[in-house]
Amino acid sequence: MSTTTELRVERQVRDGVALAHLEAGPDMPASPPLLFIHGWIGDHRALSPQIAYFARTRRVVAINLRGHGDSDAPEQAYTIGGFADDIAWQCRQLGLDRPLIVGHSLGGMIALELAGRYPDLPSGAVMIDTIIFPPPEFLEPARELIDRIAGPDYLGAARNSAQELFMDHVDPADPGCKDRLIETICAAHLKAPQHVAVAAIMNLMNGYDPAPAARACTAPLAYLSAAVPLIEMARDLDRLQALCPQLVVAKTLGAGHFSPLEVPDQVNAMIARFLAVSWRAPA
Repeated sequence: MSTTTELRVERQVRDGVALAHLEAGPDMPASPPLLFIHGWIGDHRALSPQIAYFARTRRVVAINLRGHGDSDAPEQAYTIGGFADDIAWQCRQLGLDRPLIVGHSLGGMIALELAGRYPDLPSGAVMIDTIIFPPPEFLEPARELIDRIAGPDYLGAARNSAQELFMDHVDPADPGCKDRLIETICAAHLKAPQHVAVAAIMNLMNGYDPAPAARACTAPLAYLSAAVPLIEMARDLDRLQALCPQLVVAKTLGAGHFSPLEVPDQVNAMIARFLAVSWRAPA
């Protein structure tokens, strides 16, 4: 295992579908590896500051979900359970022992599903600004988004959606930062075909229930939120806390939905602290 932070892209075939991941960092038996899961129609670039930071001291694996990034994108259903099963299979293939799972947005929901379905797999899970237990009033804006994504200007709709999830502020020291980050995010959209985007969000909005996974999750669990009204409306952390008493909640300051890119120092510090206080070496 290399000790540099150079990312190596590899693809493994599961049932005829190539699943990509990126790997870096030293394999340290005394420290848990980190497994990063990006969000809807994204790829590992949405978590690149975290990947680079933690790969300096431990093994890091960043998944490209089925249908995203450098993974194959067959015409099929794209479900939370299916994503979780893919990742559990990849962990076995890679010999990834009790990783801390960090998921952004949709990736956070997949992380929770993974922890519930495979309770012996993770050492803990971190959800970053994830929709969880959305109320009925969230369905209308969700349907509007589905209509736009399914329409003739898929990439334009995806870009507008990303822009809406940023905080309305500009750093005086770097006024072009927001535009650069949006370009980073939208570059991933080019690799996620429209049929994947529609299928994944339709499954999420049409009956997926995270409660069984939440009840079954026994691993340490953290939720890092941001100040985006749409996402704040679409989560019920009190309900998640009732199902997962071990849950700890924190909030980033001065960042929107893409906080791992906007304020990486804050997010990195929170993940590192969660690791320090929650991880216990195997007996």
